[in-house]
Amino acid sequence: MRPARDQLYVAFAGLRSPWGTEGGVEAHVAALAPRLVRRGVHVTVYCRERYNPHGNCYREGVRLADSPTIYGRSSEAFVHTAFAAPRACLRHDIVHLHACGPALFAPVAPTLGRRSVVTLHGRDWERTKWGATARAVLRTGARVGVAHANAVISVSEELRPWCEDHGARDVQVIPNGVDPHEPVAWDPSIFPMLQPGRYFLFLGRLVPEKGLDTLVEAARRARSALPVVITGGEVYSSGFAAALRHRADERRVIFTGPRFGLEKRMLLSHARGFVFPSRVEGLPVALLEAMAAGLPLLASDIQANDEAHGGTAAWRLPVEDVERWAHGLHDAERADPAWLAAAGEAGRRRAVEHFSWDHLADRTLDVYERVMRA
Repeated sequence: MRPARDQLYVAFAGLRSPWGTEGGVEAHVAALAPRLVRRGVHVTVYCRERYNPHGNCYREGVRLADSPTIYGRSSEAFVHTAFAAPRACLRHDIVHLHACGPALFAPVAPTLGRRSVVTLHGRDWERTKWGATARAVLRTGARVGVAHANAVISVSEELRPWCEDHGARDVQVIPNGVDPHEPVAWDPSIFPMLQPGRYFLFLGRLVPEKGLDTLVEAARRARSALPVVITGGEVYSSGFAAALRHRADERRVIFTGPRFGLEKRMLLSHARGFVFPSRVEGLPVALLEAMAAGLPLLASDIQANDEAHGGTAAWRLPVEDVERWAHGLHDAERADPAWLAAAGEAGRRRAVEHFSWDHLADRTLDVYERVMRA
């Protein structure tokens, strides 16, 4: 770790809250922001009040500041950033915007004499939860953001060519990171319906692009006797989540809701394997967490997943192919434990070597310093 050459004031905007809600962007900022503080950067994260249980305060040296919005799936990120971006320019050197919709406001900072950085976490306009109008706004936001930001960060190599094709002047690929996994002993009183080593685990929000309809149907058809545990919450997708629960065989699929901290680490510590049938990703944090825990992976064959596991997945399965996923669950139940352990260890080593948050924080600080020098 190295200190910032000069003190910088950086504002993050575009997310709900770094602590208190699920989401890849939220997990990204919750890990990155305190590390930047330890490197001498003054960091403010503008939050949406509904998702910020801590209020206006400092946490781990990071200033949390609520900014108003109009709540609704299609509007809240846009309205939140419209208020937060000009406010951030009053006291910060750099406004760092996260995701496609908020990127639309990248021109605000240069107009007010400040710098802007945009991080794209994926092709959000391809996510099926959005309607046609929202997809158009997200695509426009991404185009405006990469063309007008002083620097662009892409979480995956897959996104870099798109950014460059749409006018980005400075694109750095800085992936999501992961902390080392701390194992937790099994407590049957917390998950009485499960047995350690006798379940498959999924982590993530209950949204269509995660491929959970494929997973639920595969679990129904699989000859595997092990249940699939789906751990995650829902944000503006209750209809989809309700349909999943209705279709699921309760003997084969167990919904736990969102779990954090010790409970989440306990599930990661004792799963037979990690299942991730996603259709669209940037660079999935949940997959990195499973790798750090040494779990063998059953992952869909999309480029973002491949970038994360780097070929260490025990099973690489076609998107939406229910039969192949059903066979994968069956094969994973019957696989040799030593072989599964070796596959999991290969993923763990890759997570440690390539996705250290401390290294990624240094690289982000390099981007800030270069932007300030330009």
